[in-house]
Amino acid sequence: MERCLVAISGTGVKENDFAICYEKLASQNCCPKIIIFYSDYEDLWYYAKQFKEKFADATSIGCSTCINFCTEGYSEKGLSAMAIYSGVECSCGLVYEVSRHPKNYSQHIRDALKSLTTTDNTCCVEFTTSGFRCEELVLDTFEEILKDTNIQVAGSTAGSNIDEKTSAVALNGDIYIETAAFIFIHNLEGKIQLYRENLFRPTSHQLRITDVDCEEQRVYEFENKSAAQVLCNLLKVEKKDLLKTLKINPIGRIEGDNILISEAKEVMEDDSIIYYTRLYNMTRVVLLEMDHFESVWDETARHMKKLLPKPSFSIAVHCISRFFLIKQEGKFDDFTNRLCSMLGKYIGVSGYGEQIMFNNLNQSMVLICFE
Repeated sequence: MERCLVAISGTGVKENDFAICYEKLASQNCCPKIIIFYSDYEDLWYYAKQFKEKFADATSIGCSTCINFCTEGYSEKGLSAMAIYSGVECSCGLVYEVSRHPKNYSQHIRDALKSLTTTDNTCCVEFTTSGFRCEELVLDTFEEILKDTNIQVAGSTAGSNIDEKTSAVALNGDIYIETAAFIFIHNLEGKIQLYRENLFRPTSHQLRITDVDCEEQRVYEFENKSAAQVLCNLLKVEKKDLLKTLKINPIGRIEGDNILISEAKEVMEDDSIIYYTRLYNMTRVVLLEMDHFESVWDETARHMKKLLPKPSFSIAVHCISRFFLIKQEGKFDDFTNRLCSMLGKYIGVSGYGEQIMFNNLNQSMVLICFE
């Protein structure tokens, strides 16, 4: 029996797409332990219901996505699913009211944690609905409970083929909005490794945020000067072209040796800039520029080979902006082929943000790899 199977179908007819994926996942003639799945927003409810009916004893978790990509290919519509049959134990739960009071549901995380036999070789995979500026609140909730454990946290802000405010998560047959769905996965057969990949490199331009509305994710000033004007001057562009330019020249928060990317969402009339991540006063950032994709992917492959030479299966997380960037360069086939060669069987989600440990990112890729 294979430990893991992956299936994808993009006909755009939900009944057909589920039937194609189900036929493959049911070929083991046993119920999976875990099913992870991604789909169009409109049909997520149908797939969640069907997986619960067909694999009643499995823990099924997923979210809406902008695009499906996995070992079997990629599609801009339909369903992708991964079934894990052996070598894991898991527990799961939901955190509600993510934009307001996620900490009110901390006990849900604690209860799921208690049901594990150990926290060794364990990760927490979480999917959070988009459009609520809630990722940092959710991550703070997980950090409060998990910071003294050795559990690694990673996940995605759910995507959508409609707009950034319309997404959903799924758990055990039902779908939810303004909610985070999570699953603890304990690997009984080896390690779990997380990795973050950036397609951008630092320039020489470092700045400090000097005026910000954290809750609105709105930066008013860099170095005590209007945010938009500072970036227009550095990038030598007019304000009307700034947002487009920032898609290939985002800022990165500097945290030790790490560069954590924040993508600009909107340039406002008053020269402030709204971002997709929460930013804080006096944070140091660096202006970024595109790196050579092939060099970055070669380095990722080398690093992953050191971390985990023979992964059994993996989960890849990146965002819609990164997908469009790679696609515009004509390199998405190369990208997915390279993932196949280094991740074992994998499934990928394309959302509106990535999370690794307790950091919320944009325009990056997060890998969760199981030995």
